[in-house]
Amino acid sequence: MGATDIFGVQSSVARYRVRLQVLDKIVGGVPSSESVIKGWLKTRMELGDRDLQELTQKTLAERFPDRQPTADELADALLESDAAPSINGFKRIPDTGELAYEGRCMKAAIKEWANSAYPGTDWDGKTAHDTEVGRPLPKGFRKGLMATISERAFVPEVYIGLGVKEPTGVEERIKHVMTPQGPRSSINRVEYVERPLIEFEVKVHDDFLTTEAWGRIWERGEDIGIGADRGRSDGKFELLAWERI
Repeated sequence: MGATDIFGVQSSVARYRVRLQVLDKIVGGVPSSESVIKGWLKTRMELGDRDLQELTQKTLAERFPDRQPTADELADALLESDAAPSINGFKRIPDTGELAYEGRCMKAAIKEWANSAYPGTDWDGKTAHDTEVGRPLPKGFRKGLMATISERAFVPEVYIGLGVKEPTGVEERIKHVMTPQGPRSSINRVEYVERPLIEFEVKVHDDFLTTEAWGRIWERGEDIGIGADRGRSDGKFELLAWERI
């Protein structure tokens, strides 16, 4: 039951199927659960990670002075430490465990690309007639394209699957931040997935944008990318399909 069933009317809505290929890697930006961090800690300890040795030795001396703990016990103890690492990663689809990029993040990305492609209040087809797009915008419409897309274009999927249940890997990256004490550097750990093929829908009320406008938006999107760490050129992609359903 929805608005269409209650009121017996339906507005003009276009649906587009999108398929894109990430060219290198997409990086997660969501703080990971303890289980993910624990698994990473156990793996790094098995590999003899030098960055963890000092913390590990300190934890062993304080928590397990009389015996050798299991890997699980040691990882749990490390998690409780003030120096415990953090990892930014991906959400997982509840029923399947598949890693996912969120639909709300994809919509935010489309808005970002639209603002980059058309930063003012005009864009291709803004004053077009019904024969060119689904319906013209009202005369005197002064909003920019980013604000208009926010109200008229939607990504229905809550989660957009990345096709895998585990990340390709975890990278350590130097993060530079400005603090009241001056510039500081820290290590940022991020999950990434290499070259996922991503499919989702875009739902557009009144189908108000021309093909030229969408083309410019997606061209800008290919260069800006999706996911976290886009400033490092992660998340760039090639648009493979834009098909009206």
